Amino acid sequence: AATLFFPTAALLRADDTTPPPPPHKGHMGKDEEPDTELGKVMEKVNHAWRQLRKQSADPAKNASSLELVATINEQTEKALTLQPDMTKDKPEADRAKYVEGYQAKMKEFREKLAKLSDAFKANDNTTAVALIKELTGIERSGHKEYKRPDE
Repeated sequence: AATLFFPTAALLRADDTTPPPPPHKGHMGKDEEPDTELGKVMEKVNHAWRQLRKQSADPAKNASSLELVATINEQTEKALTLQPDMTKDKPEADRAKYVEGYQAKMKEFREKLAKLSDAFKANDNTTAVALIKELTGIERSGHKEYKRPDE
């Protein structure tokens, strides 16, 4: 009797018109960054950044926070050598200026990041929390200008 069910199950599966699963969503329900080199680097930054924001006020986690800052610093150094995907959408004459603007924004972020590291080393979590807010503002303005909008 069991052999009678297997052919039927195979026919049911072959006839299955279930739509394919939706595209994978990122950490906040948004489509993930495309598989560009910069997208991969920024995914590492975002992972460390989310964790850092959560624990920045806790002096007991300063050693861990310093490690996260080091990870972000390392990844943003890599990001400086890359170009935003939107660069190719710009007219040829404007591309160099666009990339220079991106690099300047990234350098501004990294300079504040160095101050954040100093704050954690000094166990000054009040300053660290304030710097996190400033860095978040730099991040948002940079994403507005240099990251493709989520669709």
